[in-house]
This record gives sequence, C-alpha cells and structure tokens, in this order.
Amino acid sequence: MDLNLLPLLAALLEHRSVTRAAKSVGLTQPAMSNALARLRRKLDDEILVRVGREYVLTARAAELVGPVNLILETLTTRVLTPPTFDPATSDRAFRIAAGSAAALTVLPALSTTIAEAAPGVRVHLDELASATDLTLSESTVDVALLPDVVPTTLPRERLYHEDWVVVADACNDHIGPTLTVEDLVHLPHVVFEWEGSRVGAQQVLERLIPELVVQMVVFEFLMIPHLVRGTRMVALLQRRLARRLAEPNGLRVMEPPIPLPTLTIDLVWNPRNSGDPGCAWLRKQLISAATSSK
Repeated sequence: MDLNLLPLLAALLEHRSVTRAAKSVGLTQPAMSNALARLRRKLDDEILVRVGREYVLTARAAELVGPVNLILETLTTRVLTPPTFDPATSDRAFRIAAGSAAALTVLPALSTTIAEAAPGVRVHLDELASATDLTLSESTVDVALLPDVVPTTLPRERLYHEDWVVVADACNDHIGPTLTVEDLVHLPHVVFEWEGSRVGAQQVLERLIPELVVQMVVFEFLMIPHLVRGTRMVALLQRRLARRLAEPNGLRVMEPPIPLPTLTIDLVWNPRNSGDPGCAWLRKQLISAATSSK
C-alpha cells in the first residue's frame, strides 16, 4: 500500500466528492480521480458510488472511516511529532541502577526535586550489576550510576567527584587529635570489596602500608558505620556519605594522612534513550542533585 494514498482516502471518505476532496488536500481534480482509481484497485471496492445526484460511501468504505482516521492520527501524534516530556504532568516511572553509596549521595536531592516539580513521576532503584552494559541493553533500566574505573561501551557523562575520609568510633581513644600513618598501621580496618575488587583509594593505601590489617571485608559501604561503631576499627568512606552517616552512628570523620585518588561516578545510559526527552530530563536532574549534595 502506498502510504501517500492514506490522506487522499481520508479526504474522499470525509467529503464524499472527488472535487471537494481534491480541494481539501491541494490536488487537481484529475489527480484525485487518479488516486481514487488506484484506491479502488488496491481495495477492490468502489469506495464512492453515485446515488441520484450524490455520491455515497460503499459499506466497505464506511467501515474504513474510523481505522483510516486512527492511522493518520497515530502517524501525526506518535511518529511525526517529536516526543515531549512535561515533568509536572508526567506519571512516568524511571529505573536507576546504582550502588547504595552513590544512591544515598544523589537520590535525596533528586527526591526533593521530584516532589516539588514532578509529583507524578516515580523512581525505581535497581541494584548495580557487574554486567552493566548487558543490564542497560536488555532491561528497562534508564540510567546507571557507574564508577569511572568500570568499563562500558555505552555513553557516559561525569556525575560527580568524591574524595575519601577515614571514619572511626568517636570514642576511639587510640587516635590522637589528627590521624597519622602510624594509626593506620596499628588499627584494624574494615574494607569495602565489590566483585573481588577494592576501590582505587584502598589499593593505594594497602600499597603504601603493606602491614595494614584488614579485619573485616564488606560488600556494602552502608555497613561500615555500623561495624566501626564501638570498636577500634577504622575505614575509608566517601566524604559526602560519611558526613551524612557520622552523627547518627557516633563516628569521627578524619582526613587521611596519605593523599588518595578521588572516586568518580558517571552517568551511563543506553543509546536507545539518547533522543528520549524524559531520560534527558532525568540525567539533568541527577547532575543537579549531585551538585547540590556537595
């Protein structure tokens, strides 16, 4: 079927006259008569038949009025019209894959934005999988918050930089006014490990202090404050996360005595979402949330 014939068919069905249909779409009468002949052959139906001095639709043509109008409306509103996204009226659900530390850093500010500017929008937080590329390409995840050391072939954009602090129980009397290298040597550590790998800052710390004692290894940063509290142990923690969790967990936050590489978190998304205004809005809000959480 030549899709160019659909608007002409719609005009014929509406006006029931070759002359009036031709005028409505800007064609000459001979051109519309030619289109009618083509449509009759394609549909194997007369479409318009003379009854007295008027033309009327055949039974088959009358049945086509609704479907043809629906096709043209769908083509106009869903195919040819650029997609739009209005956060104030949208009820869309977004899925974000992230580790708990990145989520706790960014999502509180994002939730405030959503409550104020997009009350109908919903967010589902998914666990960050090691196979991030597969997760984004074969699931409904819209965006992932991924450490920059994790490789990906998908588009990525810098979300935020984070430096490291050392946390300890506020009553740990084995530490003086400032944290020293000797403190890190003699005190046991809680260490985060994911998929068998430790963060760059932890690796640097262990290279510079070969005798560092790792007493506990955890897969979740949010466990660290609860494990450090009431013990002699210390641990590396992202600054913003430590600032949020220190007071309710009775922790002391200290600057590391050794320069450590920063942690960088990127936004990663599937190229299929590059032209999606809703996903573009979400990425913009996440970047704004990361900036406001400093």
